[in-house]
Amino acid sequence: MTEMDKKGLFEQSFSTNYYMFKPISKNQQEAAEKALIMAKMAVSGFFNIDDKTFKKWSLEMFMKYKIGVDIPKPPSVIGIENEDKWFKPQLVSGTFFWTRYRQYLSNIKNWPSESVEAIDDTTNEILKALGNPKSITPFDKRGLVLGYVQSGKTANFTGLINKAFDVGYKLIIVLSGIHNDLRAQTQIRLNEEVIGNRTDKEGKAMGVAQVYANTPDHIISSWTTEERDISSGHGGTSNLNSPTLMVVKKNKTVLESLRDQLINHRDLYHLDIPVLIVDDEADQASVDTSDPNKSEDPKTINKLIRQILEVFNRKAYVGYTATPFANLLISKEAKTDDEGQDLYPKDFLVGLPKPKDYCGPEEFFNVDEDPEDMRPSLIRPLKEEDTEVFTTIKKKTDADKFEEVPPQMREAILAFMLTIAIRNLREQRNKHNSMLIHTSRFKDVQSNVKDEVARTFEMISQQLQYNVKSNVILEAKALYELDFLPTTKEWPEDLPDISWEAVYEELKIIADKIRVFEINGNSKDALDYHQYKEDGLNVIAVGGDKLSRGLTLEGLSITYYFRNTLMYDTLMQMGRWFGYRKGYMDLCRIYTSEDIASNFEHLAIAMIELRKEFDRLAKLGKTPSEYAVKMLSHPSMTLTSPLKMRNAVSSTVIYGGTLQQTRMLDTDEQFYKNNMAATEKLVGKLPLVKRNFGKGKTNYYVSDNVDSTLVKEYLAEYKTSSRVEKVDSLKILNYIDLVNKQGELTSWTVAFVEGDPADRTGVGQYPVNIGELSLNSAVVRGVRVPSPTSNATTLDIKAIVAPNQEYIDIDPEKIKDIKDRDEKRRVRPKEKGLLLIYPLNPNVTVFNSLPVQFSDRLVPIGIAFSFPETTIDETVIYQTNKTV
Repeated sequence: MTEMDKKGLFEQSFSTNYYMFKPISKNQQEAAEKALIMAKMAVSGFFNIDDKTFKKWSLEMFMKYKIGVDIPKPPSVIGIENEDKWFKPQLVSGTFFWTRYRQYLSNIKNWPSESVEAIDDTTNEILKALGNPKSITPFDKRGLVLGYVQSGKTANFTGLINKAFDVGYKLIIVLSGIHNDLRAQTQIRLNEEVIGNRTDKEGKAMGVAQVYANTPDHIISSWTTEERDISSGHGGTSNLNSPTLMVVKKNKTVLESLRDQLINHRDLYHLDIPVLIVDDEADQASVDTSDPNKSEDPKTINKLIRQILEVFNRKAYVGYTATPFANLLISKEAKTDDEGQDLYPKDFLVGLPKPKDYCGPEEFFNVDEDPEDMRPSLIRPLKEEDTEVFTTIKKKTDADKFEEVPPQMREAILAFMLTIAIRNLREQRNKHNSMLIHTSRFKDVQSNVKDEVARTFEMISQQLQYNVKSNVILEAKALYELDFLPTTKEWPEDLPDISWEAVYEELKIIADKIRVFEINGNSKDALDYHQYKEDGLNVIAVGGDKLSRGLTLEGLSITYYFRNTLMYDTLMQMGRWFGYRKGYMDLCRIYTSEDIASNFEHLAIAMIELRKEFDRLAKLGKTPSEYAVKMLSHPSMTLTSPLKMRNAVSSTVIYGGTLQQTRMLDTDEQFYKNNMAATEKLVGKLPLVKRNFGKGKTNYYVSDNVDSTLVKEYLAEYKTSSRVEKVDSLKILNYIDLVNKQGELTSWTVAFVEGDPADRTGVGQYPVNIGELSLNSAVVRGVRVPSPTSNATTLDIKAIVAPNQEYIDIDPEKIKDIKDRDEKRRVRPKEKGLLLIYPLNPNVTVFNSLPVQFSDRLVPIGIAFSFPETTIDETVIYQTNKTV
């Protein structure tokens, strides 16, 4: 037995025992120490292990399994009083299906331990909220799991399915999208990772069967296969009293056939088994859009899902989605005689933790409250020459209007080629690389775009390979040196320097290895990455709706996207660039319009707030039936389609416990003059004292114990951008006035922030005079923000509040051990608010192009508020479910 075999046997024993002891131990360390003892005993029958080796391997187990590391727990909204206490984690700690799947993830797929732990924890939370399958008492549980787009939701519900079979669920039905290819993809995955019946061409076991082969006591049957969905011709001959898994489309014919066969089994065989329905992409097709005011019947897919649930006395429904808006707006009260209750997640909500190395909206659209985050933007705003091509295409007969590839689409193709070359030189050779072009929902337009892209790519390829004097080479070199190199150098990772000469040689090699596919119902092209798993598929995928949900674009790096929508859920699902980009995030680019980028950024903020709302309700111990979840609204976008918004009601904002800052500014001169005048008037009313807080070099001019009346007067004159919905000066004024009546926010600290004298940005000092207040320099913000387009009415300078600035008036001793920003704000007394005023340096690029004559007496003025928590329970631009 080799040293590696010995260590593998030791780790296998440790892992099994660690997960068995963990639920019944005081902490991770106690469980690990017990597991190490058991592992040493287990291997002693095969070989001797000396103390030095045991200590070494023990340390490696502690490091690999992150013993002592606090892994974030999932927020779950489950009413404590209503929670059935049947489930304990030890019920699945040593069971067949979950243990096999866990070891498969850890040992075969080499997933990091924190990812496996996250699946373990979240699936335990979900099982807590489901009914006990071994109880004869009827139950009906409904819930929703919130994941991230392209983040591994399938792995999570695969873990849930394995555990559900372990604890006694007999039938599990997975509703997998509305297309055959996605259903087949899910069936293959579950055959490998739950059923364990797949083999490769040589007959070798694939998936979990590599860990343990199926035993006679652990056989899972299926009425569906990789090729075949449920159909009326299928008899459903397997006995549903033994474990059965089905993967079906959300399709009328399929679900009707399944319903009828289940009713037949129930009536013929007096079937009474516990069923679990897992609804993947639960906001797609499952939500009822009928109008109850017109006495309409539920829509087909919704009706059939509910009728299938009604076949059983013991049932649980779990929806998985990254865009839960429509699900959270389902009527809690909706019920019909034939279909029973609607699919509102009445019992629980669970938010999956953000996976390690996952890149979501926050990474692409920097929405953190940190102006010192210096990562370069990966967004490349489309200019008029590109956008006007697509704004004229409004119907499918306009396809011939796309006559040639516009300049920035051509640039995006070059960027894709550069990305493949650089990844190859970073030792990521033979990996999949994808580029997405999504500009229209019309297939005829997509076909034209694909043909022109293919022609342009062929020309670029020929020039790169055979014409050393070609302008294409100069274009590619300029793009590499002016865009890729600076971005990579400023990216917060240790990335290798690669010369243009090496990149150029690689470009010539890969030019023949890129394919252009059209992905829609009219085309036979297919994104079969598995077929190219040895050498990697390099593909430019041109498409529309088929690329908008469920389908994963492996190694997606470059996106050219001009397909706007005014619905949160549709927009989020179209963002196929979200996912795992380890080792090449700096190479990713999104070519899109400024409006679409702005909408995505708002959506990123809305999703962050929604997850915080999950956390808040979890701490309150509320169920979704008891408390309606608030969802941040937008002045022009809607949460979902109008038919799914019938139960939405707008209410007013709670600013309590938040930081609010003006990121959006208008572009006209009067906007800046007005706010400068309002700020000068405020200066004239305040006794200001120069202070320096902590170890920082920034100076502040501070006035303490300012009456709220002065702050409200300032807000009445200061105007926030016409584009904003939440950080609105009048809404904040009204909020302060409201809480003043409860004795809150009556006393304020007002602080004017002076620019950093060190000026690490290179922008330079800019002296400012605001009435009697003279500052050595304005504050530099928005350094990375590009100039607005000529017709833009607003600009976004990003965050203006530097880390810890919102705590300058709080005793450092009270917050020194608190890391969480929300927790720090809770230290602030309810009667005390902080107003930070930022005279902004107009010498940054984003302000240079404005038609405004800035001077020492006219600069942009940004403001920010740090609000303490409040006892007021009212809100302003959120939407909730009116039936809750």
